[in-house]
Amino acid sequence: MNSFKIAFKLLKNNMKIYGLYFLVLVVTVATYYNFTAIQYNEIFVQLSERLQSAVVASAASGFVLICTVVFFMWHANGFFLKQRQKETGLYMLMGISTSKIGKVFAIENILIGGLSLLAGLFTGILFSKFFFMLLSEAMLLENEIPFSFSVEAIIQIIIVFGIIFVVLGIKNYRVVKKMQLIHMLNAAKGKPSPPNFSYKKGILGILLIAAGYVVALNFKPWGLDLLLSTMAILILVSLGTYLFFGSSMTIILGKLSKSKKIIYKGVRLVSISNIFFRLKSNYRSLAMTAILTAATVTAFSVSLSFKQFEKNHEITESPYSLSFETSSPETKDNVIEAIQNSNHKLKGINSIQFFVGQVDYVSSKQDVDLNNEAIVTSYSQMEKTLEFLDYGNKKTILNDIKPKRNEAAFILNANSMASPIYVVGEDINLAGKKLTISEYTQVPFTGNVEEYGKKNVYVLNGSDYEALKGNSSEITLNGVNITNEEGSKELVNKIRDIVPGGAEKVNGLHQDFIWEYYALGPFFFLGLIMSIVFMLATFSTIYFKILSDAFSDKDQYSILKKVGMSKKEVQKSVYLQVGIAFLLPVILGILHSVVAMKMLEQIMNVKFTLPILSGIGLFIIVMIVFYTSISKSYTKTVYEE
Repeated sequence: MNSFKIAFKLLKNNMKIYGLYFLVLVVTVATYYNFTAIQYNEIFVQLSERLQSAVVASAASGFVLICTVVFFMWHANGFFLKQRQKETGLYMLMGISTSKIGKVFAIENILIGGLSLLAGLFTGILFSKFFFMLLSEAMLLENEIPFSFSVEAIIQIIIVFGIIFVVLGIKNYRVVKKMQLIHMLNAAKGKPSPPNFSYKKGILGILLIAAGYVVALNFKPWGLDLLLSTMAILILVSLGTYLFFGSSMTIILGKLSKSKKIIYKGVRLVSISNIFFRLKSNYRSLAMTAILTAATVTAFSVSLSFKQFEKNHEITESPYSLSFETSSPETKDNVIEAIQNSNHKLKGINSIQFFVGQVDYVSSKQDVDLNNEAIVTSYSQMEKTLEFLDYGNKKTILNDIKPKRNEAAFILNANSMASPIYVVGEDINLAGKKLTISEYTQVPFTGNVEEYGKKNVYVLNGSDYEALKGNSSEITLNGVNITNEEGSKELVNKIRDIVPGGAEKVNGLHQDFIWEYYALGPFFFLGLIMSIVFMLATFSTIYFKILSDAFSDKDQYSILKKVGMSKKEVQKSVYLQVGIAFLLPVILGILHSVVAMKMLEQIMNVKFTLPILSGIGLFIIVMIVFYTSISKSYTKTVYEE
């Protein structure tokens, strides 16, 4: 029987072991195909220039996906080789050379890669129409995308994944070829050695994580470049996580294992000792689990955050069905009469007062206000506006932006999104008065109208506003909400004939949103897809690590069973051991994710508390189910009746 037939037979016999690995590969290939297909779908890209955001988002997601799956495959491949050491030893006893065994294992790896590639491409092509439908829906497109498959995307996937599978096959061949018979037969008897203590690396790991957090939480106040800051944070946190599990965890568990009050209670001795002695070989997996957890929670939270921001920014740009500028009660009454005589019903009018003032920053070199002009209004006007619009979380926002005497809250203009400027604490001269910026946010006020949409808003204390408005001409903008606002073009034209200077003073429903608004759709959709892939990779990494520990602990628990350890005690020990292996990386990963989301809040100038809690909550629920399932599987493996 040649090597190919042997490899095929082994793959067929071991398909149950490869099940989860095969599933993750199929999902990954299918997802990567659809990410790549966006870049080559001419019809999709030609629909609108704004779809370039989808191309960029899909390319970035594809790159992250490949990086994630490479580590996952490398880790899973190592697990499979370790579990087949005794099998390899038996082949060697039968007189088969390590060279031929390595060749068989390499072919087997390439075969499973080829099968997953074919299945993944078939699944990806089959669901590509559905994928594009969901993406176009997320991007608010009206055009239907016809079904098509991309030859370029298929070629790219075959090349990328083909290289990965071949490299892993070569690795398997080289590893098996170097194996020695005595090591293979004694593989199950090998005992892990205690990990090395390194206080310097342990402290350095914690310091690197802390440094990454500090940069993430302060990059905007410090005026740091976003791209460079992001790269620095990723390097600091990733390296810090690696050192934390490699050294800091060793120190912590080493101290716990010497504490009689902690270690000699119940079944803790077995559980903590197992984790402690395996840190030397497991810390890379624990570190990657933490990073994958952070990626999963962040991807899902970011996706929900963009959906929330999309809704909020739509209101910021178009808070009213139409608006008109006048301070004349008679003109206002005529407009109301015109609305009542139309086929629209008046839902409400919000009349806001403000003036346009000159703003000069005392020490900042930032280009904050266009031509140094900005809208200046009072807190009561902003409060009235948010109440009128029933703006979400308005109580918290109003509490945050409420200025004291000689302070001003900065409201980013409706035309901007994710501005890099940061002005909290800056001193300004506004209409001749010195004020300090107390808060920075973005909420609806005038909307993105022609004359005022690009102007930032400064909210003052009532007494400060009254003192300054006398030097300027106060403006009254009336925001009107009506029914059937999409069909209000005829009504808007009538109102333009009523309001003096109507061509410039009357604004209809604003629909030409800035192009960045449409970037949120693909990021929301692709974020959901990425969170699913990351979750699969996270659970698979944990699964292979825990399963590997279960096989190693089988003999140990067999001895404990003979000396009187009950099944209930074994279960308690397993649940504690698996729980610690789950808990530590997950907690650190969630902490990483929270900091990443706080950084996003700075970029977007919005609080994402609900999306963060939703992302963490859903992940924890799924993790509890997975933890329970894998603990039962572990117990069954080590305590067979």
